Amino acid sequence: MRQFLKKHKALHIWLGVATGLLVLFLLLRYVRPVMNFWVFSVALSFRQGMGRVTGLVRFSVAELIVLLLLLTMLGLLIREIVRIRRKKQSLGAGLYRMVAGCLAIVVTVISSFSLLYGANFYADNFQERTGIFAQDATVEDLERVTVRFAEGLNNTAHLVVRDEAGVVAVPIQQMFNESIDVFRPLEDVFPFLTMRDRLPKPLAISPFMALTDYVGFYFPFTGEANINTLMPLSQMPSTILHEFAHQRGISSENEANFVAILAGVKSDNPTFAYSAYLMGYNYLANALNRVAPERFQAIHATLPNYVHADLDDIRAYHARRNPVAQRVTNIMNDHMLRSYGEASGVQSYGEVVDLLIAYF
Repeated sequence: MRQFLKKHKALHIWLGVATGLLVLFLLLRYVRPVMNFWVFSVALSFRQGMGRVTGLVRFSVAELIVLLLLLTMLGLLIREIVRIRRKKQSLGAGLYRMVAGCLAIVVTVISSFSLLYGANFYADNFQERTGIFAQDATVEDLERVTVRFAEGLNNTAHLVVRDEAGVVAVPIQQMFNESIDVFRPLEDVFPFLTMRDRLPKPLAISPFMALTDYVGFYFPFTGEANINTLMPLSQMPSTILHEFAHQRGISSENEANFVAILAGVKSDNPTFAYSAYLMGYNYLANALNRVAPERFQAIHATLPNYVHADLDDIRAYHARRNPVAQRVTNIMNDHMLRSYGEASGVQSYGEVVDLLIAYF
């Protein structure tokens, strides 16, 4: 037994360290002062620093890392199989190394993700840092804010470049280039959001993401905002701002949506303002339609044809999703959010309505 442990010493040390870090996180996650120090003095600075480094290249380093990780796991499995076939080790030892090696990689990813990103869910959130708290509201409040966002759409829809069908047609690279200045006005209001933005990263796996509900993701290991380039262009600016909010330490999905909407509507960029109003309107209108469909219909009828064209484009895009891929990715995201205390899981994206009503 001692010889066996010595032979696999490096693997056991690796697995032990990764497991120890995960256990340490689980033990300390509810100690708010520790989490605040770790998140705002260490993890956030590291992630933003990595963003500056990876921002030097145009491709998604996140995609490259995930690919290399999968290839590494496959390589480990192939190597052990070859060693078993060549009689260089027993079947039992080979299987042990395969399982332990893959487990070490998985635990390392989970513990690293928890320390770099999951810890945010246990530190002071945006509402606690600003005093803007989501709260229950009346149907009248919901209607009032929905009207305000409909007016915002009316005021900005005609300012956005469109194709012959009336759908947003702003070039993707132009959106990427303009995105780095959009947060400035909101940073004046909330200085703790201040950071230097880097260009978002277009994803090579966008065709796969188009089969799911994913329109983008933030990768804490590289600090990158990764964007599905096949999504409706009317939604892309607000999606970029959502991922930029994550870069600023906003982990909760409802808060990230809220910050993205605020950044867009407060900017002087019509493309981003329109997309932000569209994101907010969709959440508000869906909520209003559930409780007062006649009031929703009255407001919806005031929208210009440009907005209806974009809403039709969004519906057509989502109709092309693969139900299996959509369900699998939603379950994965839901479990990830719930594991870090986001009790509503993927439903938390829509809870931005309560924040919008409280603010506006």
